Amino acid sequence: MKKKSILILLFLFVTVLTFGQIVQSKIIDNGGSGHYKSVAVTEESLKDFVVYRPLDIHKTVKEEGKLPVIIWANGGCMDSSIHHERLLTEVASHGYLIIAIGKLQMTVEERVHKSTPDNEMLKAMDWVSAQSKIENSDYFNTIDLDKMAVAGMSCGGAQTLGIASDNRIKTYMIFNAGMGDMTMAGASKASLKALHANIIYIVGGETDIAYNNALLDFERIDHVPIAFASHESAGHGGTFAEEFGGSFARMALDWLDWQFKDKAKNSSIFLKSELNVYPKWSMKSKNFPTSNIEDDFDSEQFTAPKLEFVCELKVTIDQPINLGKTSEGERVVIPITGGIFEGPKLKGTVLKGGADYQYVNSDGTRTQLDAQYTIKTDDDILIKVRNKGLIYTHEHNNPSEVYFRAAPKFEAPINSKYSWLNNAIFICKPVGKEDYISIQVWKVL
Repeated sequence: MKKKSILILLFLFVTVLTFGQIVQSKIIDNGGSGHYKSVAVTEESLKDFVVYRPLDIHKTVKEEGKLPVIIWANGGCMDSSIHHERLLTEVASHGYLIIAIGKLQMTVEERVHKSTPDNEMLKAMDWVSAQSKIENSDYFNTIDLDKMAVAGMSCGGAQTLGIASDNRIKTYMIFNAGMGDMTMAGASKASLKALHANIIYIVGGETDIAYNNALLDFERIDHVPIAFASHESAGHGGTFAEEFGGSFARMALDWLDWQFKDKAKNSSIFLKSELNVYPKWSMKSKNFPTSNIEDDFDSEQFTAPKLEFVCELKVTIDQPINLGKTSEGERVVIPITGGIFEGPKLKGTVLKGGADYQYVNSDGTRTQLDAQYTIKTDDDILIKVRNKGLIYTHEHNNPSEVYFRAAPKFEAPINSKYSWLNNAIFICKPVGKEDYISIQVWKVL
């Protein structure tokens, strides 16, 4: 059954490839236990590394959002991640992209491992940054370079600390490693001063040969938030060999989800040592702002308000008129030329003569809207509409990341059957179409 499942996963992987980048692939632990089954692959343009990724990366992004990126360095600074592949597969199956040093290895015996250059991780960082800009790449609009972690085990942990100054790094994970007073892979205790983001050390207890050095690093680091997680009996090998990477993988995921996926409740693991799901583990931390500590507050006790659809307005507009810069920003007026609207309780036309009065900030990423116009129902009732809202575009100018919402206010005659419009709060979702603006209006119940 397990072999059959693996074959099915491989078949699915082949069917979702958009073009021939992949030259070799491997399924580990049936793709991991996460919601997004993962695969280890060799990319044509990065043959000396392994990419651990969801099988269907585009489906994952649709459900999860852009994927955070993790750059991985191996124990022994060696050119193979085979001894860590179970943990890396597991993390990838929860919606992460991981690039590990070393060629893909199908079996342990197939080749002799060699050491890698101290700065080998930078090659992976540069490659994925370049891929994110290539339109026919699987990694175009699918990865979040603002959420990049670096991680390594043993000597790989030293390689990680050796590039600590790179400003692309947003968090560090050091497994079974610590500098102490030694020098390794181009790193030393001086490298700790280059840390500029949250960092976690994950070690295997006092029998881990790296334990004392890791503990000394924890004591010395006083300028960035740091957590120190220790499994009392895992030793230097951690739980990498266990199915799904064992509790080391779960600890790494809880950290990453807190850092990159806004799972604030995970903070209690690292800041309050709430380790009910982590037997044999201990935790300590320091330098975190108190605002990072998740309160024992149950937001699930509250219920979000329901919405009731009111109507869709199809509004036609003319060319924008730019009035130039003012004290509030650049003033732009967009004339409204007409349109129609229809919903369960009302329908009619949008009258010509209104306009959307906008303020655009200096870099064009934020636009305040104030649309004022009149609608006429099919039974000849006039209703004034004032729709105030916001358009915010991410600095990378990605259309999929544009925030466009507004809150219309209606003024209807109090002696008409539309007077209910005066006594409720409404929100709307404007969507630009080819010939008009679709404004979908909802009543907040």
